[in-house]
Amino acid sequence: MMKRNNGFTLIELLVAMAIASIVLAAVVTTYVLQVRSKNTQAVLTDMNQTARAALEIMNREIGFAGYDPMRTADAGIQVARSNQLDITMDINDPSQPASNFLSPDGDALDPNESVSYMINGNGHLGRSTGGVYQPLARNVDALDFVYLDAQGNVIAAPVAGAAALARIRSVQVTIVARAGEAGGDGFTGAYTDDEDYLNQQGDVILPAPNDNFRRVRFTTTIQTPNNGLT
Repeated sequence: MMKRNNGFTLIELLVAMAIASIVLAAVVTTYVLQVRSKNTQAVLTDMNQTARAALEIMNREIGFAGYDPMRTADAGIQVARSNQLDITMDINDPSQPASNFLSPDGDALDPNESVSYMINGNGHLGRSTGGVYQPLARNVDALDFVYLDAQGNVIAAPVAGAAALARIRSVQVTIVARAGEAGGDGFTGAYTDDEDYLNQQGDVILPAPNDNFRRVRFTTTIQTPNNGLT
């Protein structure tokens, strides 16, 4: 005796399609959120890493400002503005192997002995040495220097005159880096940057941009014990 196969009813098919649609929507939503989270994290990681790397280079080099063991190079802080710092040091002797990091030769004319830090017209933080500009970090909206004497008192920038420049014993460096892409489609959540960015003294160095870019502020204090000792 043959059994009759009635199949699915229309209602059963509609219910199955509805359930499948809900499951599919949940899967798609989860996937989109994961992609947006990944995109956001990648942008923030790149912004943080490049800014930290730039600050690490500046920290190392500025600490050698004025290094002049032979007292013949007239090394030290040469220009001290709120958005630009020029330094010289005597650390290289071209006649010595490159592996000898500290090999002074009595002048500050060799590669990487005269360095200037600033933001160029493209919004990149960089260092200029020997007339060559070398980018250190992309998309930097603010670069701020504050100069302190041996007692920790602020020396108002721009610092003018050799005597005033020689008083500098530490430099507070603050940078504000911006993400390479604005928030919106493809990123996690809506975002508006309405924050004022301050230096260590509480001064505004970047007013609230009120745009959709994420930013991060880094600040550090760099000691310059060699400056002004020549």
